[in-house]
Amino acid sequence: MTIKTELIKGGICDAVCNRLTDFDIDESKVADTRAIQALGEIQDILNNDDLSEFEIIDSIVSVFCKYNLSFSDSYDF
Repeated sequence: MTIKTELIKGGICDAVCNRLTDFDIDESKVADTRAIQALGEIQDILNNDDLSEFEIIDSIVSVFCKYNLSFSDSYDF
């Protein structure tokens, strides 16, 4: 992704966040639900005996990416 794209994404996110000051969303419920979904997917990956260690790690990283969870960009092997 280019720096211009990153800047545009940041500007759009800031604009949306600034407008979302008063809304009725239970953040804990949403976060808990997404966390349970992600953990369930990771559990399925870990229980799959057909995957190699590399495939397990790659699949778990994919789950993190799917849910926009940060893993400190240290996925390099």
